[in-house]
Amino acid sequence: MNKTQATKQFSENFLDLKEAEKTTFSRIVNKLLQVNLLTKRKISDANDYRFILAFKEIFEAFFLLMDFSLNIKREDEVVYITNDSLYNHLRLKKEESILLLVLRILYQRKKDFVTLDEDVEIFLHEIHSELMRIGYLDNKRITKDKLKPTLSFLRSYNLIDYIDRGLHDDARIKIYPTIIYVTNLESIKEVVDKLDGYMEGSEINEETDED
Repeated sequence: MNKTQATKQFSENFLDLKEAEKTTFSRIVNKLLQVNLLTKRKISDANDYRFILAFKEIFEAFFLLMDFSLNIKREDEVVYITNDSLYNHLRLKKEESILLLVLRILYQRKKDFVTLDEDVEIFLHEIHSELMRIGYLDNKRITKDKLKPTLSFLRSYNLIDYIDRGLHDDARIKIYPTIIYVTNLESIKEVVDKLDGYMEGSEINEETDED
């Protein structure tokens, strides 16, 4: 579909929406532009996920006009957008990149032991253990001053969720399947290799598909 076709499809289909649906459409578009990733697994986003599926053609046409692509991964119940010109990517700090990859590894390990209806959850102490295992902490614990802003950053993009503000060892952290689509790696071996590269002191130049 080219932009001329997208313009026609959007204008025709958008006019058919009820006023309440138009309001919902605008709200979801702005949410996607802000956080990029939505998942049905997150209670507050579940209805938005269903709305996108119900009006997929309108969303696709709208984002195409902005040089974005709408990606729907039904197998993981994830929706996200990517910029076709590779603009607006986030450049992550070293700590953010390492923690993201550690969470990706922990997600894969847990995913193999949960049912399709269950969420992947870990305890905070598992992050500390993995960071020690790879040699990042050198038998120390990552401080809350470093950990909290990084976890808050990842939560703001719908990659994880947690409640314990004190970040105790038994704090539960929910990892959403959205994490699969920001690592840009095809296998867990690639994730491990990427992490090993960071730990060996290679230059950090990590980018995600976040807008």
